[in-house]
Amino acid sequence: MGLIEIAILSTMNLNGFQYRLLILKKKIFSGIFCMLLGLSPAHAEWHGEVGVLSNYVYRGYSKSQGNPVFQGHLDYQNDNGWFTGLGLSQVNFDSLRRSNLATVEIKPYVGWAMPISSNLRTELSVSGYIYNGNIFGQAGDYAELNAALHYQDWLSAKVSVAPNAYQRHVTIPNYELIYRRDILDTVRFSGGLGYYQAKGLIGQNFFYWNLGVSWFLTSYLALDIRYVDAYVKEHFDTDLDHDEFYPRPLTNKYLLSLTVGF
Repeated sequence: MGLIEIAILSTMNLNGFQYRLLILKKKIFSGIFCMLLGLSPAHAEWHGEVGVLSNYVYRGYSKSQGNPVFQGHLDYQNDNGWFTGLGLSQVNFDSLRRSNLATVEIKPYVGWAMPISSNLRTELSVSGYIYNGNIFGQAGDYAELNAALHYQDWLSAKVSVAPNAYQRHVTIPNYELIYRRDILDTVRFSGGLGYYQAKGLIGQNFFYWNLGVSWFLTSYLALDIRYVDAYVKEHFDTDLDHDEFYPRPLTNKYLLSLTVGF
């Protein structure tokens, strides 16, 4: 996925503005939401970041039960538009005491980015979600197909399809719109709206959204403050099979993240 257009906190085409210093800041800036949204970067040969997040929010639900997590990301892209990378994150889906619970998510990806015109570009990619243990009582590794369209550096649309999401034998699509604008040289406003067609997975389809601001503290350090929400119906644990996939709805909806880029 392209770092420049697809992430809510993506880097900009700066036309040489403040050269290396601000370019480094924008790369770090983009890395925050690459991790938050599961997106992947472009327009850099090698790039990486490590960060701490107050919650691992993914498409309107938490992959960490509202707890802080550490994440890391490394990616590469060549001049022909091919890119690949790997993300790592702590996870905690299940509150029951079971053996072999997943605690780490590994996300490899590969794809291709292509310009359509001076204002438009597209990207196609395949992502994997690999876990070191079980999710709600069974294996949850799966793959996802992604297609994205970006207008300049401020608007992106993305469609993703998981043919066997979390190995629950259902095909789950997801749709996203992403907007971002710089307020100051070191501050960016951004937001996103998504629709997760997850009825086959958790019994309902729902909208999710976020609004927030990011701030470059230094050339290598960025802070993001964000409000996230999802229109997910409440459920009761007594109504669920203990092996059924059903992450808890969001409780703490304010999300903080601090990221160091390299």
